[in-house]
Amino acid sequence: FEEHMIKKQARAEEAMLKELRSGAYTIDNPLVSYNLYLINPLSAVISFYTEEETAVTVTVFGKAKEGNITHTFPRAKEHVLPVVGLYSGQVNRVEVREYRGKVHTVEIEVPDVFEGNSPVESMDTTPEYLQDDCIFLSPSGAELAVAVDYAGDIRWCLNIKCVFDMKRLKNGHILMGTDRLVQMPYYMSGMYETSACGKIYHEYRLPGGSHHDAFEMPDGSLLCLTEDLTSGTVEDMCVLIDRETGDILKTWDYKNFLEPGLGKSGSWSEKDWFHNNAVWYDEKTNSLSLSGRNEDAVVNLDFETGKINWILGDPECWPKEMTDRYFFRTDDETLEWCYGQHACQILPDGDIMLFDNGCWRKKSDPEWYPEGERYSRGVRYEIDTAQMTIRQKWQYGKERGEEVFSPNISNIDFYGEGRYLVHFG
Repeated sequence: FEEHMIKKQARAEEAMLKELRSGAYTIDNPLVSYNLYLINPLSAVISFYTEEETAVTVTVFGKAKEGNITHTFPRAKEHVLPVVGLYSGQVNRVEVREYRGKVHTVEIEVPDVFEGNSPVESMDTTPEYLQDDCIFLSPSGAELAVAVDYAGDIRWCLNIKCVFDMKRLKNGHILMGTDRLVQMPYYMSGMYETSACGKIYHEYRLPGGSHHDAFEMPDGSLLCLTEDLTSGTVEDMCVLIDRETGDILKTWDYKNFLEPGLGKSGSWSEKDWFHNNAVWYDEKTNSLSLSGRNEDAVVNLDFETGKINWILGDPECWPKEMTDRYFFRTDDETLEWCYGQHACQILPDGDIMLFDNGCWRKKSDPEWYPEGERYSRGVRYEIDTAQMTIRQKWQYGKERGEEVFSPNISNIDFYGEGRYLVHFG
C-alpha cells in the first residue's frame, strides 16, 4: 500500500501554512518551501505577509536575461506564491517585488535532478521566437515529463511517471494521466488536474482506466479515452466526466457504431481493433472526432446520437455501403491518405489536421515500406461534408523521409495560421 500523493501533499501544505502563520515572515524574511508538493523538483513556494494588500511580482532569473520567467500575483496580505522555472543542479536567484515597494532576492539551491544526464540532446531556436514560453513533453513509458526553454534548459519536470497527453486547462491548471497503473502497458487510474507547481487538485478515477488523450469541453466537463476492462477489447471507449463530481455523464462504446475488423490496418488485432489515440470535440458541428490507429481512419460522430457523420481515411478494403455513405471522395492527385495516424483535430475553418505516421501506406496486403522509403508527416485536409469531398491543403515531413519516420506516438498542434508544431515522436 502506498499513501495517495494528494494526502501527502495536503499534509505538507498544512505544515507549511502552520509554520507561515506562526511566524513573522515578511518579504525581507520569507518562508521558502522547496518542492512543497513533492512531484516537481524544479519548483518552490515562497510565503510571507505584507501590512497592506499589494500585488507581488516574482522573477526567476535565467542564465541569461532572455531566460527570466516572471509572473505578477494579485493583491493580498498573505502571499503564498508558487515558483516554477528553477534550474536543476544550481543555486537559483528568485526576485520578489512588491508593487511600488520592497524588493528581495532569495536563493534556492536545487540538486542535480537528472544526475548529469539531461534528456535534451539539442535545441535550435531563438529567444525572440520562443520568448519565455516552454515546450512541454510528456512520455508514454518510463520517462518523465519535462518542459524546455529556448536554450534547451529544462525548467519544469515531474519526478513521478504521469503519462500521455498533457492539456492546459482554461483555469491555468494542467490535465494529464496519473502515475497510478491500472493495467499494463499504460492504462492509468484516470487523470490528474494539477497546478504547474505540482499541486494535485483532483484525480478523476475511471473503472476502465485512461489512456492517450482527454479534452476539456466548453462547459468544463472532460472527455477521456478509456475502455471496458471486462469486454475483451481495449482502447475503444470514450466517456464524458462531470468536472465537479467525477460522475460519468455519457459513454460512447465504439462497437456500437463500427464492426471490429472492418478496414483493419497492419497493426490490427482482435483485442486492440480500433486503438483510439485522440479525441476532439468541435462545437460548431457538435461532433466528436476519434482517431483509430488500427483502422487508419478518423471517425466523426454526432455528439448526441453517437451515429457516424463521416470517416476520413483510405476507403480501400472497407465495405462499399460504408464507403458510399461515410467516406470522402477526391480528385486531388497530390492527396495521400493517413495511416496509423495520431492527434486529429478540427481547425477553426473546419479543416482537419493530424499526424500521419505512415506505418503501412496501404490497406490491402499491408507490409512495411522498404527501409529508406518510409516517412511520417503532419498533414492538413480541407473537407466539404455536404459534397463529401476532400483535398490535401498542406503537409510537412515527407520531404525529410526516413530521418523523421515515426511508426508510433507523435503529435501535431495548431497555434494559428502558418504556426504548427509537428512532433516526430
